[in-house]
Amino acid sequence: MKLVFLILFSLLALKAEEIYASFDVLAQNQSKLSLQSAGIVKAIYVNVNDKVKKDQVLLKLEDSSEQIALKLAQNEYKLATLALEHAKSSLEKFKKVQEVIDKQSYENVLFEFQKAQSLQQKAFLNIQHYKDLIDKKTLKAPYDGIISNKYIDIGDGARGISHVLFDFFSYPKVKLLLSFDEKFKDKVKIDDIFIYKIDSNEKEYQGKITLIYPSIDIKTRKIYAEVEALNFTPGSFGEGKIITKD
Repeated sequence: MKLVFLILFSLLALKAEEIYASFDVLAQNQSKLSLQSAGIVKAIYVNVNDKVKKDQVLLKLEDSSEQIALKLAQNEYKLATLALEHAKSSLEKFKKVQEVIDKQSYENVLFEFQKAQSLQQKAFLNIQHYKDLIDKKTLKAPYDGIISNKYIDIGDGARGISHVLFDFFSYPKVKLLLSFDEKFKDKVKIDDIFIYKIDSNEKEYQGKITLIYPSIDIKTRKIYAEVEALNFTPGSFGEGKIITKD
């Protein structure tokens, strides 16, 4: 039995091939962050090289006018809700005596109820409107990452969507951009194992090919592929071997 296993293992080893590849470490995502709204910067909560989590607040514009308008809208909603409850109570009472009152009186009460419903809905939409305005004056991280550059300070004016406030890249999620000889273009497949080392570090890591670029680089005659990785600094480099399945 042991002999059979060794023979099978030897056959598999003969079929597999090791292909040399070098790589650069790139961020999975890179973004230039800006805000939809224009305004004066009220607060900045991060600096260059800070690691942040998705949805963490990075910056806020002055929004005191919108905050006041939101409170007024919330008060209007409370009043509209009370008016609706009163109109509903009146309508229910009139429904019980509908057979003995004139039609016009009932229709007037029904109209007041429907009017109160509309006013409450209008007040609710006003709240959502001002919340949206406030939200557009708050910049949040789109994913886990690192602030690589900052182009704004407290008191500066943000000019809207075209004004870049931060350069940002994903972390700890990164990708390895592999390059290998074009002659292996038909041998390397998705999910092939990649065993590699970073820079001068002797520790070996392992990943899987997640993407193979469809074209050959005409200058280098290389094929490119990607491997997902964690916690490596973008800009690092290394080399390794792709273990093909056949």
